[in-house]
Amino acid sequence: MPPLVKLVLIVVIVIAAVVIWGRVMGRRDPDREIVGLTDAVRAKVSREISAGHKINAIKIYREATGAPLADAKRAVDHWFVPGQGPGVRDAAASYTAGRLTDEGRARISELILAGRREDAMALYAEATGAGSAEAQAIIRTWDTSQHY
Repeated sequence: MPPLVKLVLIVVIVIAAVVIWGRVMGRRDPDREIVGLTDAVRAKVSREISAGHKINAIKIYREATGAPLADAKRAVDHWFVPGQGPGVRDAAASYTAGRLTDEGRARISELILAGRREDAMALYAEATGAGSAEAQAIIRTWDTSQHY
């Protein structure tokens, strides 16, 4: 094999190894703590998606999980947001229409924090007239960090 072909082959192999290494390892900051997908992070991502801020949602997801950009984008693209699924209305509409009071929201947060999600779903459904699927979807992504 001619020396020029060998040199080109070696350069191609080195470039391929660098690209593969970069994809596998990603751009990780070893000093940054990864918190994972906590309920608060899920709520933030859902709010950003609902507001139409998909790029911010991807950024929040990546900061929390350390996922590469392509994986974070794919996750956000397939993210379930209450009010955007079939047969699910938006919780904000229930609140602004006056069907869910501040007291009701506070009680739902208390129930969720106490681990009583079924009771929280029942209370949400009773207060808003929502169906069980909607109530389940809303309670699944309820942001308990809000102080109502």
